[in-house]
Amino acid sequence: METMDLTIRLHKPHAKQLAFKRSPAKRKVIVAGRRGGKTTGVSDVAVEAMLAGRRVLEAAPTADQTNAFWESCKAALSEAITAGIIYKNETDRVLRMPDGAQIKAKTAWDADSLRGDYADLLILDEYSLMDPSAWDEVGAPMLLDNDGDAIFIFTPKRKNHAFNLYQRALGDTTGRWEAWHFTSYDNPYLSESALSEITADMTEDAYRQEIMAEFLEGEGQVFRNIAACLGAPLNVTPDMHMSLVPGNPWDAIPDTHKAHRIVMGCDWGKHMDFTALSVFCADCRVEIARDRFNQIDYAFQRGRLVAMVQKWHVGHVVPEANAMGEPVIEELMRDPAMNGVTIAPFQTTPSSKPPLIESLALAFERAEAQWQDDPVWTGELEAYERKVSQQTGRSSYSAPQGVHDDTVMARALAWSAASVPVNVRYRPSIYT
Repeated sequence: METMDLTIRLHKPHAKQLAFKRSPAKRKVIVAGRRGGKTTGVSDVAVEAMLAGRRVLEAAPTADQTNAFWESCKAALSEAITAGIIYKNETDRVLRMPDGAQIKAKTAWDADSLRGDYADLLILDEYSLMDPSAWDEVGAPMLLDNDGDAIFIFTPKRKNHAFNLYQRALGDTTGRWEAWHFTSYDNPYLSESALSEITADMTEDAYRQEIMAEFLEGEGQVFRNIAACLGAPLNVTPDMHMSLVPGNPWDAIPDTHKAHRIVMGCDWGKHMDFTALSVFCADCRVEIARDRFNQIDYAFQRGRLVAMVQKWHVGHVVPEANAMGEPVIEELMRDPAMNGVTIAPFQTTPSSKPPLIESLALAFERAEAQWQDDPVWTGELEAYERKVSQQTGRSSYSAPQGVHDDTVMARALAWSAASVPVNVRYRPSIYT
């Protein structure tokens, strides 16, 4: 049989790339500035993994963000592709060996689009722009069959869920996780002129985040003092509540919630977004329950909300009324199980949203309430941003691109319900 010599063209790694390429860690978290070499570095790791018989899946929020990885892999394997040794499918972005080993590049704006696949090596590119479920709920199970590896690469987007993952890797002492941090300047192959071009029109914050790969805190961040407000217990039952006790303010005191004013905020979603429910004790100023879900029909969503209302004796619900919210709310109002419960729809507009969010932000600033600590819910608070229009000077609030804000809205709506004066808060409730 005739043999064929083919060249695999990998990049010459710089010091930072060499460090993560040589690491035996099963979970690698790589935080780097723009053009720092994180994508080219992991493309080489992917090529070597495929040649070793492994199945590699790279995912990024958008198709454009997979381009650099895809082009780098094709360039490395160009001779084998031309010779027909490696099958290439541009539409599906797949490179496949005869033995089934492959590299696949896929978009993951919706984390559920990754379901049904599996990998020996999963690369989550621009993980800071993805929903946390891309790893927690979808990505991690992909690796179970063959005890696969995962690589997370990203430029920071303030202190969101990606920051939490980086902190986890930094704190790991088992060797299973490892983290690296480098700036754009650590790439010796990036010219000074290229760096000058990148940074020419950047603000100071953008430079620190995009080039120096810093996790910014404070500047532009809506919610501050978050850590001081995450003291609500996670395992509360309907016959327990948190009372303000002098000297020990968040001790659990057995009592019935029926004597307390329980409210709920609801932000609806279905496919791309999540429905989030926050149940809050207005008397104790503490969050007592949460729920977050998507990919279920509206009737089931109503059922989940009604079940929470009945379980916690909720007397006042503030659901967002935008888009699909209005017809779902109408059905709620007809539901006999909601008899006696005040339903106060909230229409989110450019003028109504800022005071809603600012009220919750002020509550965090003053530590006026305690909330349950959950990585997803806390990450959305940390990532939430304020932008000011240069034309109008008005503030707008939203999550960064690729990050959800459903839980922030649910909590803001719950806080608004808790802040309504007592004499207008409720109609008679069937639970009292």
